[in-house]
Amino acid sequence: MAYQNRCKGFTLIELIMVLVIIGALSIFVVPQFFNKISFDTLSFHQELKTAIRFAHKLSIASGCEVQVSLTVNSYALFYPDTVCNPPDTFGANPVGHPVESGNYAGTAASGVSIAGFGDFYYTSVGAPNTSGTITINPGGRTIIVNALTGFVQ
Repeated sequence: MAYQNRCKGFTLIELIMVLVIIGALSIFVVPQFFNKISFDTLSFHQELKTAIRFAHKLSIASGCEVQVSLTVNSYALFYPDTVCNPPDTFGANPVGHPVESGNYAGTAASGVSIAGFGDFYYTSVGAPNTSGTITINPGGRTIIVNALTGFVQ
């Protein structure tokens, strides 16, 4: 039987290619992990979208209007102050958070802001009194409130 002299391992070309790929990843991918503001923007976008969807569902389930109050860097949900259908004013009767203790409200992280059409409320049938697009900056992530159905995209 003939003796076969085969060495096992990687060739020099294969090792160099792996180093080139690792180097390229470190240049393009790693800096994204240190950009916290993009994670904060995405997180707040999802949090606000969830709050608006909750307000929509709560208005239908309770048969009473629910306001989504927006400022430059925060949001809060409110029931009407005294009567439903039609509401008089909002702001003194906050919606309680269904899971956590306290009111249903949130504040954006430093550097994240809200731009949009301002405060609005859902009627008892789930239609918004006004509609439009809410933008979370930086990054321009949008939340669209449908005028007819109140659906949140």
